[in-house]
Formats: sequence, C-alpha cells, structure tokens
Amino acid sequence: MWYFRKHTILSIPGLVLVLLTITYGIAFFTYIGFSARRGRLIKGNEFTDMWIALIGLLLGAQALFVISAYRATSRYLYWTIVWMIYGAIMFLFSLLVTGGYGSIGDGSAAAWAIFWLIPSASIFFYAAKARRGYAVDRMMGIPEYRPRLAESRGAVLFYVAMDNVFPWLTWIACLFFGLLVVIQALCLANDHRAYDRPGALVPIQTNGGEDWYKLHVWCVGYDADTQAKGKAPVFVLLTDFGMPSTSMMGLAQGIANSGHPACIVDRPGYGWSEPGYWDQNPSDVVKSINQALTKYPINNPIVLVGWGDGGVWSQLYMQEADYTRVVGVVLLDTYPNLEILQTYALNRTTTLQNLRQLRSVSLSGTTKANTIPEVHFDKTLEESASRMFSNWRAVSPIALHRARNNKWTGFEPEDALGMHRSLFRNNLYYQAKYFEYGGTGAKLYQILLGHVVSATDAVLVYHHWPLRWPSFREGSGSAFSSPKSALNRRAGGVPLPASNSKLPVLLIASGKQFDSNCRAQGITDSEECTKWQAFAWFFYRQQIEYQQTLSQNAAFLLCTSAVSEDDKLCDTDFVWTRPNWLAAAIVKQLFGQSPATGTK
Repeated sequence: MWYFRKHTILSIPGLVLVLLTITYGIAFFTYIGFSARRGRLIKGNEFTDMWIALIGLLLGAQALFVISAYRATSRYLYWTIVWMIYGAIMFLFSLLVTGGYGSIGDGSAAAWAIFWLIPSASIFFYAAKARRGYAVDRMMGIPEYRPRLAESRGAVLFYVAMDNVFPWLTWIACLFFGLLVVIQALCLANDHRAYDRPGALVPIQTNGGEDWYKLHVWCVGYDADTQAKGKAPVFVLLTDFGMPSTSMMGLAQGIANSGHPACIVDRPGYGWSEPGYWDQNPSDVVKSINQALTKYPINNPIVLVGWGDGGVWSQLYMQEADYTRVVGVVLLDTYPNLEILQTYALNRTTTLQNLRQLRSVSLSGTTKANTIPEVHFDKTLEESASRMFSNWRAVSPIALHRARNNKWTGFEPEDALGMHRSLFRNNLYYQAKYFEYGGTGAKLYQILLGHVVSATDAVLVYHHWPLRWPSFREGSGSAFSSPKSALNRRAGGVPLPASNSKLPVLLIASGKQFDSNCRAQGITDSEECTKWQAFAWFFYRQQIEYQQTLSQNAAFLLCTSAVSEDDKLCDTDFVWTRPNWLAAAIVKQLFGQSPATGTK
C-alpha cells in the first residue's frame, strides 16, 4: 500500500537531512561545553550560535519525522496544512536571521541560520506531497489508515505519541525561540544601521602577545592639530561597572566644549569593544587601555576621569600602566569596593574575618598581585550575582533582556539616548558584566591591594579604616602645570607618609548618598533607616580617606545643592544627567577655566 512514495530518509534528501541534523546536534552540545571553557580569546557571544544550532537540530528532526511519516505504510502524517504553514514560517525566519546577523558582520550566526532553509523547505515540500497523496487516496476510496491490530501495543502507543505530541512540542519550541532569535537579529541590524560606531577600533595584544582583539576608543575635540602639539592634556574617561562609553558621552562633550579634548575607552565587551581574553585579568585590561591610547594615537599627557569602578580602574592604571603620562586624576563617586564597604558598615562577622585575611598579605611594597588570596566577602551573594550575569549572557541572543535597562530619565545628551539603550541590548553586554565581575566582584580590588605600601597601610590602620588602596606613585603629577588650578592653590598637602605624590586629584561625589535623613531618602522602615545611616557615614568617610592618602594635592568636591543645569538636587546619576555642570566643575578645579566661554 502506497509503495509509489519512494522518497525516504535513505534517499539523497533524507541523508542530507540526517547529516545536517547530526551537525546541528554536535554544534549545539559543543557550544554548550565550549562556552564555559576559559583561558582563550573570545570574539562574540557563543550562545548566539548555540540557540541557532538548537533550532536547527529541532528543524532537522521535524523534517525527518515528516519524511518518515509520509513514506510509511503503517503511519499517517496528520495536520499536513499546519506543517506546510510551519515550514513556510521557518523558511522566512531563516532568511530574516541570516540577513540580520549578516548585516552586522556576524558571519558565524548567519552561516548557521542559512541552513535552516533545507529542513524548512523539506517540511513544506513533503507535507504538501502527503496532503496531495492523501487526497488522491480518498478519491480512490482508500480508507484513512489507523494502527493495525497486528502492531504491538507499545508500537501503537509510540506512534500515537509521536504523531500527536512530537509535532506540537517542537512547533511551539521552534516558533517561540525562533521568533525571539528573529527579533534580536532584526533589532541588532536596526541598531547597526541607525547608530554608527562613533570611534575607532584599536588592535590590542594580550595573553603575552599571542592574541589580538580590539578596543573602542572614542574622542571628542581631539584633532590632528591637538595631536601635533602634543602638550595639551587629553581627558580619558573610564565608566562605571556595567556602563558603556555612551554613559559618559555628555561629560566628554562638555569637557571638549571647554577646549580640552576628551576620549572614552570601552573596556572589553562593552559598547563597541570586543570581549577579549577570558579569564579577564584587570592588570591586562589596564595595560590594554594604555596600548589603545598609544596606538590611537594619543601622545599628549592625560587626565584620568573614573566614574564608580572606573575610578578603581584609574587607580590600577596608575600602578601598572604608564603613570608618567598622567597629569591628573578625577574620581567620581568612587569606592575601592562598594560591597565590602557596605557589609563592613553593617558589622558582618564574615566580612571582618575576610578583611583580616587580606591584611595578612605582606604590604612591603613588592607584593605581586598573583600572591593575593582569593577571598569571598559574601559568597552566597557573589555566587548569586555571578550566576545572574551568566544566565543573562546565555539568553541575550533570544532578546529576553531587551525590556531591561530602560529607565534613563534625564539622560544627556537626549538625542543619544537611543544609541545608549541599544548597547545594553546587544548579545555582548551581559557577557561583559559576567567576565568583568569575575565570579567575586572583588578581583579588581584584590589586585589593587597588592600595590599597597606599608606607609599608606600604616595611615589607614591609624584611622581604623577597613579598606586599603595604594597612594599614587612618587613622582607622579610633576608634569602638571596650571597656575590657575584650584588644586595648585591649596596651601598645604597631606603630611607624609600618607602619600609622596603631588599628582592633582579631584574627588567629586553626590551629596545625596551622604544624607542620613531617612525621610529625605524616602525610607520609612526603621531597620532600613539604620542601615542607610551606616552606609552614609561610611561613604563620606571613604572620600575623606581618599583625600588624605591618594596624593598631597587632592581636593574633595561635594555636590549637595541644586545645580544650574536643571535646578534639581545632585543625585548619584549626576554623571549622565548633569554632564555640563560636572564638566564645568572639573575644568574649573583643574584649570581655573569656564567651559561655557573657554576663558580663564
């Protein structure tokens, strides 16, 4: 019965589908295992290829199911019209995903997606042939097939399950995940078309010179004339943890409007930078930043401006990169390690024990970063945060993260908000956070701790302060010269031995985080109020300790009142909501100059 149906899985089309399905299966499991492999250079998010391979695997299995049901003498292909519609939809999905990823230069994802066409077309073709064959059978009076009584009960149950359960499960899975992959591919293509990369991708050597990747450097007001003169300082901006370069775009433009060029560097994986080497080593990152600045090229002296964790990166740059070219450092709401500071403020026993372990490391000034023990300050919290970043890294290619990071009220410049949001929605953002967090979130601080010398440690011990950081290196800042600098007009520096550096350092913090008035913070719970008051005091003390230890030429500027930019109180978001006021404050403190007019 029905022996005229000769196209089986043993035919050339069937064997092609078998090989394609096996290939997709191997690729899927390979990407799962390979994505967790460390000690290598990473160019993109490998979970993108994993999701596409998974859908390809299911499509291949569906195509084989349709062919086998079509040619069987003991089975019947149900819902042929549904199979035809489904095959056409997945054919369209293949074209859209291939076009989307192809337009942004992701050749691997595009190549895997284009082969969806083969099983999708096979599903449509053989479902159409089965529908036509069954119509002919009915016209000839051949009754619709039902499982024969001669079949074993197990075989009957298996066929019923395959004919009624397998199609619906795989339809739902492929349509759901396929649609999400299509949405992400098209959105990425739209972002790529709408927003041009503003800076240059600079090739960087890493892993001892064996591997190369590219960092994105974006400059405003830095032209050939500025480069030729080579004496005017260039501001180099480093963003907070989890922030792409667009978050400091307004500040860079504000500084440039004063006549001082400003450049922003996207750390590995953020913005337009490539992910780089994993495991990520903070020492290598700051050296890569220095390479990027040199190769851009920026030969001028630089002023480092670090926001949040970007300030800690700036401190590490001063210890492990070319500190001689740095003529000033600006730290914006920077803390050595916010998690440690908060847990210490709450007097948690585990934190106190771990801090004692860290202090047991030799502080002779010759301590190497790799001798610092791996210390967890709240292992449960750290594992939870690392797992969250890892999970979001895995689901980024299916667009589930696109609804996050939408609250940017007051973002400046307003016309760049779309570009800014797009950088939180690509496939690399959560991977960058996962790599930079490093499982503990304390790796950057721990490596910086290896540069603490006994003199600075003694001052902090005398002040009974839990955290440690190195003062800036002796001789740094000697090249800085600005007779109208507010920093240079300070009558006296911090007495030795806290710091032997005369590097101009400007600390700027938002006053709201120091305000212990719980009602003003909108806190009504008494326990939460107690916590906040502890945090506020420790936050303020940290800035004072920075001022007294980083350099003999440090100033602390507290943003407490309403600022002229929008007449609103200064909050922790002042970097991206009040960039013009902030740029004016920085330039005035360092150079005694007004960015609005460019006059001194």
